[in-house]
Amino acid sequence: MPFGRRKRSSSVRWLCKLLILASLSSVNSEDNSESSLALSDSRKEKLLNVFNIVRFPNNGCNTTSDTYGVCYTATECVSLGGSSAGSCASGFGVCCAFSGTCGGSTSVNNTYFKSDGSETSPCQFEVCKCSSDICQIRLGFDSFDIIQPSTNLPGDAIPNQRTQCISAQFSASSDGPAAPIICGTNTGYHMLLEARDDCNKLTFTWTTTGTRTWNIHVMQIACTAKWKPPEGCLQFFTGTTGTISSYNYLGSYHLANQLYSNCIRAERGYCSISYTATSDTNFQLSGQNPTTLTSPDTTYLGDSCTSDYIILAGSGDAPTANTNYDRFCGSVLNLDSGTTTSATIYTNKMPYHLGVVFDGTELDAPPTPSTEYSKGFNIYYSQTAC
Repeated sequence: MPFGRRKRSSSVRWLCKLLILASLSSVNSEDNSESSLALSDSRKEKLLNVFNIVRFPNNGCNTTSDTYGVCYTATECVSLGGSSAGSCASGFGVCCAFSGTCGGSTSVNNTYFKSDGSETSPCQFEVCKCSSDICQIRLGFDSFDIIQPSTNLPGDAIPNQRTQCISAQFSASSDGPAAPIICGTNTGYHMLLEARDDCNKLTFTWTTTGTRTWNIHVMQIACTAKWKPPEGCLQFFTGTTGTISSYNYLGSYHLANQLYSNCIRAERGYCSISYTATSDTNFQLSGQNPTTLTSPDTTYLGDSCTSDYIILAGSGDAPTANTNYDRFCGSVLNLDSGTTTSATIYTNKMPYHLGVVFDGTELDAPPTPSTEYSKGFNIYYSQTAC
């Protein structure tokens, strides 16, 4: 075969080999590219999984200053107008503290409504639901000290304004029964409101200079919360024992125009409850000072109590007593108005309520100078096991 033909045939074979190698190289390149993309997607999924793990609910938390806050990310806290006060969610979140003053509003849980010394009357703060499933607002009076009610002692038989909040008042709107107007010293007390769709309004007013400080913890309670207090309770107490006082008890005068219920949760395994004044002088509602009654006497029991009194439904000297009363007033908590010593009152009527009914005036009786008892009450309760 001529030399030139062999050379041409050899060249064709080498060209075919080169084309095959190029093709294989292209296939490998595509496989590597697809493999790289798969690895990249895998890394992204892992990164996304990490971020999903550290997501956390916006639950309540304790701040470094021993108050309540809400757990948010640092960015969320700033955007909502709060301030970082500790960590939460295993360090992935901050315990965000919220507060407001006169003229402000909030739609965030665990906000504090505070005085700052620059407020003018009237001072109003609005509390709007943080979500559509909020049913109640709980006001916790971490501090509450404004001008005391009237302590007028005219010494005559004309109804007087003693115990009325005249110079300063605090009021709170509710979607349920109206909350009573209060004044004086109420640090440590609380107040429950039914949440309004158009926001609840907290209002301080005053007509003269005087003591004026407050720090109110505003907690929002979901309709589905298992621990939500029953409707119609202005205060709600838990535990087998505790103490309940009339508003402004620390100021030595109860307040006028009070109509509300203190509710006590019946604890599991407990079937009755007892009530005792914390001392012989820590229950003083209506009745005249001084007065003389002969034991036994029921002057300040049942239907005889018509102006200022408490309600302890079906109460007697034992949980199953046949003789019982609902209303109690006078200078001592007892089933005998003729004594000067307090006694323990029992009831097994559920739910447990300590009702408060105070009218709008006090009446001092003539002709012997005397005054109507106006101190209020401080009562210890204790549940009894079945």
